[in-house]
Amino acid sequence: MLSSAAARRLALLLGVTGLALVASPASHGQTSRAGSASQVRADDARLEQLAANARRDLAKYRATLGPVLAAYERELDRQKELAAARQDLFERGALSESEVRAGKRAVAAAQKDVDETRQAMAEADRMTGEARMADLARTRPLARGQYEETPGLVRFAGLSEWSLATDTSRLEAFFRQRFGRALPISAFGQTVLHDRMGFDHRNALDVALHPDSPEGRALMAYLRTNGIPFIAAWGTVPGQTSGAHIHVGQPSPRLFARR
Repeated sequence: MLSSAAARRLALLLGVTGLALVASPASHGQTSRAGSASQVRADDARLEQLAANARRDLAKYRATLGPVLAAYERELDRQKELAAARQDLFERGALSESEVRAGKRAVAAAQKDVDETRQAMAEADRMTGEARMADLARTRPLARGQYEETPGLVRFAGLSEWSLATDTSRLEAFFRQRFGRALPISAFGQTVLHDRMGFDHRNALDVALHPDSPEGRALMAYLRTNGIPFIAAWGTVPGQTSGAHIHVGQPSPRLFARR
C-alpha cells in the first residue's frame, strides 16, 4: 500500500477540491426530490469537470515520476558503491564503524526514495485505471452475472451482493490458506485519492495482484465461482505492469459535488 506521506503528496498534487461523499448516481431519485432537476444537472456537470481536471493533473503528475525515479535509482547505485567502499576501508582499518553505519543509513534513505516513487507510480496508474473502469461501467454496464474480457480488462458483474465489511475476511482467509500470506490489499474502502478523483469506493477494495500472476488468476477464479463482482486491470502504461490490480466489488460510481 502507498505510504501515507506519498499518498498525501499525490493527493495534494492532484489539486482537486470540493468533492464530497454525498451520494452515488444510483441515488438520483432522492437527489431530485431534494432539489430541482436543473440543480442535479449542474452538480453533474461540475463533477464531470472536476473529474476531468483530476485526470489531467494525475496524467501530468505521472509523467514527472519516470525522470524522478531514474534520478533516485542513480543516487541509490551511488550510495551502494560508496557504502561498499566504506566497508572495504573499515576492514582495512582506515575508517571508523560510525562512518560505515552512516553509509548504510544513506543507502536506506536512497532506497526509501526509490520505493516510494515506484509506489506513487503504481498508485497513479491504479487511479487512472479506476477512471477507465468508471467510464466503462457508465457507458457499457454489465447485466447481472455477465462476464466480459476486453484488451487489458476483465469485468464480472457478480451474482451476489458484496459487502466490504462482512465479506473481506472470507476473501482474506481463502488467500492466506491458498498462498500462505496476507492478501495484498492496496486500497480498503474509500481513500483520500478516491475522494480527490471523485469515485465512490466505500464498498470496494483493490488488491495489488497482476491478473496474469498465479495469485491473480486464482483470486479471479474464486471471485467468479462465488459470484463476487470484480474488475481486473492490466495497467495503463504500455509495456509496464505498474497499476495492474484487481478491484473487488462493483465499479466505483461517481460522487456528487457538494452543493
